Amino acid sequence: MNSILSEQSLAALIEIRGFFDSPLGMQVLQTEQEILDQLLNGFFGYHLLQVSVQQQSLYGASPIQHKFSLGLAPSDNVPVIARATELPLQNDSIDVIVLHHLLDFLASPLDTLREIARVSLPMGYLVIVGFNPFSMWGLWKISASLSGKVPWNGRFILPARLMDWLNVLNFRIDGAQYCIYKPPVTGKSFKRPDDFRELNSRANYPFGAVYVIVARKQIGTLTPLRPVWHTGRALAQLGVVRPARRDQLRLMDHQE
Repeated sequence: MNSILSEQSLAALIEIRGFFDSPLGMQVLQTEQEILDQLLNGFFGYHLLQVSVQQQSLYGASPIQHKFSLGLAPSDNVPVIARATELPLQNDSIDVIVLHHLLDFLASPLDTLREIARVSLPMGYLVIVGFNPFSMWGLWKISASLSGKVPWNGRFILPARLMDWLNVLNFRIDGAQYCIYKPPVTGKSFKRPDDFRELNSRANYPFGAVYVIVARKQIGTLTPLRPVWHTGRALAQLGVVRPARRDQLRLMDHQE
């Protein structure tokens, strides 16, 4: 049990969770929760798995009966504690998987995505929440990363690169939602979870600080498909994803 995380990794996880317990982090969570509530309410199945760097459950709106979180630290009060790259789950067994900011803080996010692809049920949904480097927060990170503080010490993954990885792993991109167009500060300027809520309801610009990408695992080995875009509030339009060849996996490993 104690070998799941090194002391250094455990200290980093505690620091990350501290950010999401801060006023700014809680505002981020509230905004993300609203988007996830809309999405998960429309996904059905038997099993839902959440893997998050923080401990709050984000799947309350899901109609799925069996919902559980993966614990990342020995002290986590959940039934299942494991590394994200070594899930104690059967192949093709989970209907809906929520990855909440996990990839932002991993040394090898592609290894985790491979494991997620293994346990995901064919035609099952994968929902990934992450920080967008192509945003005001991404610009802020350029200087703030020198401080070594969370979340600026994380790796903000470009949505286009993440979609390439998912295509190679045989996922079809259904769509994406962006949110939080304000700078990473608290106070009157960040009074509500998202002061651009009205803007978000009308458009979906790809420079929000947070993205929520929805992908669906395909059956068998298929050529990556063009995304099927949803134009409602939960999923809005994004540019066409560039298909990636399956033989690019090794190259992507080196590009992480």
